[in-house]
Amino acid sequence: MSHVISDPRPVLRNYIRQLSEARFWLSKWLVAASLLGAVVVIGLFFLMTRNLDFETFLNYFALVLLIFVVVTLFYGVIAIHDVPYEIAKHRDHPHQDAIHAAGWVSLFTLHAIWPFLWIWAMVYRPDRGWGFDDHNSAGVRARSDGVEELTRRVEELERQSRAGIH
Repeated sequence: MSHVISDPRPVLRNYIRQLSEARFWLSKWLVAASLLGAVVVIGLFFLMTRNLDFETFLNYFALVLLIFVVVTLFYGVIAIHDVPYEIAKHRDHPHQDAIHAAGWVSLFTLHAIWPFLWIWAMVYRPDRGWGFDDHNSAGVRARSDGVEELTRRVEELERQSRAGIH
């Protein structure tokens, strides 16, 4: 009987995918911080092993830090535009695609419409819908039960009035 060793790559790939979906924001920033740390370690390694003076190292480090900050800010702006879409997706919003497209449009309007997209995504909830539907609200349901009770009592009084009972 031979034992078949399964390939661990799909399992690892699925684990990493699930981890990145569960901790989306944290994982992206940890990768960025890790890359910056790796650049610092590599720079220190070159500083120690080569005849690189400290001023040249600082110049290269400042350049890498500047590029890192610019890329991080660029990524941050693009990541922020997707927040309303993530909210809409989490709430199973019926207009997810429109919110996502409008989020991209908000990049070109310098995020001027972004607060409205956030409100649009937050208004809908799966348990109560838009919040305006009479059938989803417990308070309105209780009032409609009261109206039914009052209607029944009025009909009973009218019936008694017709029958001559006072």
